[in-house]
Amino acid sequence: MYEIATQYGVVTEFRDVDELCFQWQVEAPTGGLPPYEQIALGSLGRLADDVALAGRAADGAFEFLYGGGAFEAWLGASLRGLRLDGLERNYRDPIGEALATAATRGTPAATIARSIRDGLVRTSEIVAFPLSSHWGDALFLVFARERAAKYDLVDAIYRATDDGLTTLAAVHAGRDIIDFVIVSLNASASRLFGGAERDLQWRRLGEIAPAWMTDGTFERLSAIFLSAIPDTFEVSHRSAEGEASYLRLAAAPMGDLIGVTLTDVTPLKAREASFRLLFESNPMPMWVHDPQSLRIIAVNDAAVAHYGYEREQFLGSTLFDLYAEEEWPAVTIAHENPALRLPSDRIWANRTADGRMIKVQNYAREISFDDRSAILLAIVDVTEQREQAARIAHLAHHDPLTGLANRVLFRARLTEGLQRLEGGEDRLAVLYLDLDGFKDVNDAFGHPIGDRLLVAVAERLRLTLAPGDMVARVGGDEFAILQLGAGAAEADRLAERIVNEVSVLYEIDGHAVAVGASVGISVAPIDSCDADILLKNADIALYRAKADGRGLHRFFEPEMAASILVRRTLEADLRHALPAGEFQIYYQPLVDIGANRIVASEALLRWFHPVRGLVSPSDFIPLAEETGLITPIGEWVLREACREAASWPEPIGVCVNLSPAQFRSRSLVQSVLSALATSGLAPQRLELEITESVLLAENHANLAVLHQLRALGVCISMDDFGTGYSSLSYLRSFPFDKIKIDRSFVKELPENHECGAIVRAVAGIGQCLGVATVAEGVETPEQLARLREEGCTQMQGFLFSRPAPAAELRRMLEGGCEKWAEPASAA
Repeated sequence: MYEIATQYGVVTEFRDVDELCFQWQVEAPTGGLPPYEQIALGSLGRLADDVALAGRAADGAFEFLYGGGAFEAWLGASLRGLRLDGLERNYRDPIGEALATAATRGTPAATIARSIRDGLVRTSEIVAFPLSSHWGDALFLVFARERAAKYDLVDAIYRATDDGLTTLAAVHAGRDIIDFVIVSLNASASRLFGGAERDLQWRRLGEIAPAWMTDGTFERLSAIFLSAIPDTFEVSHRSAEGEASYLRLAAAPMGDLIGVTLTDVTPLKAREASFRLLFESNPMPMWVHDPQSLRIIAVNDAAVAHYGYEREQFLGSTLFDLYAEEEWPAVTIAHENPALRLPSDRIWANRTADGRMIKVQNYAREISFDDRSAILLAIVDVTEQREQAARIAHLAHHDPLTGLANRVLFRARLTEGLQRLEGGEDRLAVLYLDLDGFKDVNDAFGHPIGDRLLVAVAERLRLTLAPGDMVARVGGDEFAILQLGAGAAEADRLAERIVNEVSVLYEIDGHAVAVGASVGISVAPIDSCDADILLKNADIALYRAKADGRGLHRFFEPEMAASILVRRTLEADLRHALPAGEFQIYYQPLVDIGANRIVASEALLRWFHPVRGLVSPSDFIPLAEETGLITPIGEWVLREACREAASWPEPIGVCVNLSPAQFRSRSLVQSVLSALATSGLAPQRLELEITESVLLAENHANLAVLHQLRALGVCISMDDFGTGYSSLSYLRSFPFDKIKIDRSFVKELPENHECGAIVRAVAGIGQCLGVATVAEGVETPEQLARLREEGCTQMQGFLFSRPAPAAELRRMLEGGCEKWAEPASAA
């Protein structure tokens, strides 16, 4: 029960602050606050010690004018003239709140203030009463009374914490410590020890945790007690129920006691064990480093093996020992800001034990390792991946054989060059280069030599160009050159230089190899400012250079496009000719001079174009060879010729020419076998004619095919002997059945004695080898007489018969007409 004197001098009793506030408002005169003069502090009696008088300073802040003894003792300060903001916060804030509310509302305002003293939490009730005075300034009577109830802060924390708290006293035997007894413990400690609090208090550790007496725990607690130095360590513990756990003990001396905090770290230990298992056995290289010193504190076997360092050497390293020097600034930034953790969105250069540089990606996360913050770093080695990506990127824009730019990169550079020409007077030139005789090199020496030749040509072209110019391989033996800032004069000089340089003899694997070069040129902006059109025009000019004799260079001219169009139209028509049935086979007899009898007939392909009419074989056969169409066309000729020959009188045979392309298809033997089986023609009546180029190209493989054909019973002839390389070794490497002397030697007989000598030599070889010799292109009786004189055994030419359709040949052979009475006159 409280009491206070009001403005009327009456001492009013009240039970609590709320009742006091209510009473004050009821007894206040209507129309305002009680005047200060009517309140005498002395009349408050016992309450005067619990109050203070406050007002406002000139700056509007609250300040104290008077404080009772108990009030000042409660605040721990002398109040007269003290500003409110001079108090400690736990007093300043609630008193200030009450004063501000009372000033604003004009009515008493109450708050609560708390303080800690002697380990106890004390609660006080505060009421601020607004007053008036004759001076016009509001005054405030502040009342404070401490509640009776006090709370022990230490005990509250002791009871509320999840950690176990206990105090231990040493048990002595003489001067020796033999055990520790539990003086006090909280509920969490009871739970961790595995018993009730009342049952564990005053019991010895040796009874509760007997293992601690032998596992080193007792010795460490004794050391803390004797040295008065705190210590933290972990112990294993098994409760009375047999449940195993891990506890972290943080022990500190407290006079003749030891205060111990027990923390259950069993889940943490389980996580650490799981982490170590995954860390040590992980196939991905990993390590743990300190985020401050960057020192490596743990490393797994995979990292040791990948980097090649000994484990001890690894653990004595920092990141600066593993990362390349150029990475150190970035590593330093991560050191100064551990949150960066060596980001994974970039590639880092690391150094292995043997000094090799590898490219890696880092994947980092913060972990707790051995009770401290650390960074776990997993390493992904992307060296091979990066190198492969670089190789792929290089291959996407470069020729894998020569290392030159490819067509894609060349066109991109050409487009860039053309863009720089816009609005300027500069020029550029495109040179299109094709090797002359490259196919013969492949046929003569094989593709490996041909590939090495291309590499050698590429190197010569590189050395020929000026800095900034570009050369690319854009086809099998085709190259393109971009000459920046060049007009016609500069391109002309470069093309001349290229033709000369490329034509110099090559020495490749012990072989002297010769090729030439033809060059087509287009110039921008004269010929076009479009990349594709410039390339097309240079290609057209190249065709003109080849048509004019090869080993030349030509500039693009608009009229050239017409001739190229004709060729490409012819190629398109040729692709359509076979399925459209536009081909026919004509036959020209071979006559045995001694018996004056037709012994065989050569199948000759003719193309009857629906618009052009008869197309010369010299126009379309080379085109078929270039495009690869000769293979399906040749197979058709073989089937038709065998079918037709099967209707002729025996033993007259049919001669079919084979292209080197048919040998490259590797299906020739099967095609011959199929043609014979389908037609029913006896194998010995089929004669296959090959040129020297078949033996030049892939010699061993083609020889094997020839032997397979011979095993079928088919006859094999060497056609056009005396032209090309004409090596006698071919006649030794394969037992030919017949040698055909090229018409170029027959044409100049009997006047040209050199041609006669060659014919005589070939006929002599045939006699020595026991094979027939056939003279092609016999057109006059004089040629016939000379060839007979030189020893040729068979003849073929207009003197006997022009090539004729199958029906006409059959009429010749009907009724024994295969025997010739007299040769026909030349047409």
